[in-house]
Amino acid sequence: MDIIVKPFKKHKQLKRTFLKLINEIPKTTEESIYNTDWYLPKDYTRKYLDLFYENIGEHMQSLTEDFNCHRWEITNGWFQQYKKGSEHDWHNHAGHQLANVYYLELPDVSAKTELLNKKTPKISEGDILTFPAYIPHRSAINKTNKRKTVIAFNSNLLHGLLYHGEDTTT
Repeated sequence: MDIIVKPFKKHKQLKRTFLKLINEIPKTTEESIYNTDWYLPKDYTRKYLDLFYENIGEHMQSLTEDFNCHRWEITNGWFQQYKKGSEHDWHNHAGHQLANVYYLELPDVSAKTELLNKKTPKISEGDILTFPAYIPHRSAINKTNKRKTVIAFNSNLLHGLLYHGEDTTT
């Protein structure tokens, strides 16, 4: 499976709104991540994520075509913010096909996601990085005085096959 970088076409249009909605969520610091909603209850209202899901369809459809699949699903999503000195150590996303990182704010490319034993492609603010979820990865230390913000999500691409007795082509 390939590592793919594609621009989120609605980035400039939605960036301020995403950041405003993320700012409404209670601040939660975990390990060396400055702020995240990962640890909030799953049923907590995340307006930024609702808006993101409403606008990610074209991107996800493009991925299904890249991988010759018929359907996509997003299994979960969250945001993370990194101030100077913040990082996220090596980890993977077991149980999912794809890990995705949307770079909502990327003050410097040195703070991009690093993939273990893989060359991370060129990344810019507004891009979505998609890679196999089993690959260990980390967020490098943010060495700038500006905040880095990502919306991360896991996804699966599906063929139009029977899955647990259900037709997934509809």
